[in-house]
Amino acid sequence: MCAVPPTTRSATTTRPLSSPRSSWCGTVPSSPRSTTSTGPSPRHLVLPVLGRCPRMSELGPEWQRILKAAAAAMERESATFSISEPGTAERHLISGITGKHRLAAAKTIRLPIADLDSYVQLAFAKNLTALILSELGIEIGAARRRRAERAAAIDRITADATGSRLAEFEWFHAWLTALRANGVLAELADSSTGLGALIAVLEALPAADEPLPVISERLLGDTKALASGRARTMLLRALAAWREVEYPVDSESERELLEWTGIVSDDIASQVLVLNLPIEGGPVGDWMRAARGIPFRLTLQQLRREPVTVAAPVIHVVENPSIVRAATDALGADCPPLVCSEGVPSAALYRLLGAAPGARIRWRADFDWTGLRIVRRGLERFPNAEPWRMFTTDYRTGTPGIALRGNPTEAPWDPALSPAMETQGTAVMEESLLPALLNDLRTGDPGSARQ
Repeated sequence: MCAVPPTTRSATTTRPLSSPRSSWCGTVPSSPRSTTSTGPSPRHLVLPVLGRCPRMSELGPEWQRILKAAAAAMERESATFSISEPGTAERHLISGITGKHRLAAAKTIRLPIADLDSYVQLAFAKNLTALILSELGIEIGAARRRRAERAAAIDRITADATGSRLAEFEWFHAWLTALRANGVLAELADSSTGLGALIAVLEALPAADEPLPVISERLLGDTKALASGRARTMLLRALAAWREVEYPVDSESERELLEWTGIVSDDIASQVLVLNLPIEGGPVGDWMRAARGIPFRLTLQQLRREPVTVAAPVIHVVENPSIVRAATDALGADCPPLVCSEGVPSAALYRLLGAAPGARIRWRADFDWTGLRIVRRGLERFPNAEPWRMFTTDYRTGTPGIALRGNPTEAPWDPALSPAMETQGTAVMEESLLPALLNDLRTGDPGSARQ
């Protein structure tokens, strides 16, 4: 039985508030509406003494949206809430709660939380917060507490991160800001995980061509810690911010980004295609002498096993294996040392060229934005490197190919090249310059190595 404050019915009777069964606590018996009544207020409700307090499922469906909307408003610490497109039963209940008649044409009705709380206390002998908890299972304020706890945890994670020696770099703060913005720090806070382990990896970079499983075990105690999942994604985002490039979109760009910092995804998979490259030292040197005139593929693992030296005065670098094939057919054993990057250069290629400090490296690639980046990075990495037929005149000599895609980049060795490519709007593949390239290899002429 629900305790209800005694009231007296006035001469002007009230209209029904809702349609629940009249024997339950919290209802008002129906009666004809007085022509002079403006509707009851919560303090003048006539509530029957007999009956039991109903649960949510026993109240009319008009309560569902009202209590849920009220709960959401209370979480926002709002004093009012709205019900849009109210049904007839909802409109009658709202009229009873507020003591104001609501027109059927009303599209949205706004209610004060205080009015609903007063009504609930009279009808159910408990306050609105308690009713929402018992009927909806929603603890008002719990979400705010969770948000506050999460924010505090995020602040702790950020504070720990800014204690790193990397905090002096702008890219590091940009990375932390991005992690906060995309919700990663919130996920870490919810799982009671910090950034300490990952920052330890970043602080250990650049590595010396160290395989990813090896560096993972050495620093994190788990060979697969950086193989996939959130940790790998955060690492790649950090490296992209460090290098000021876009997040890698495929496995090749991931590999290239990792190898830029000296991390090798797989030292067997990291390979370089060569032709007639004179190498001294270990089994690799023996293989190359025996493979004169035959294209040969070297792995990073082979190059790391024993120190090697490349004894060549000039090394030509191309991007596409088709150039190596054509040079093999046309020149065979007489072709000068030729190295192929097969797209974005691998750690194996960089290590091999690093073993040729006295060589003059002539570097080229396709005339597209990726090709320009490949050559630019090669020139930046090796002071003994120079562009080989990678100038505006060479671009205009070649056959226009597919439309250029991706973000434009500059060619520091020829400031006119990038604008010319943007104007024409097409790539020029290496193969369209094949006759000139073979002639350079045949004669030893550097072609337009310099302009």
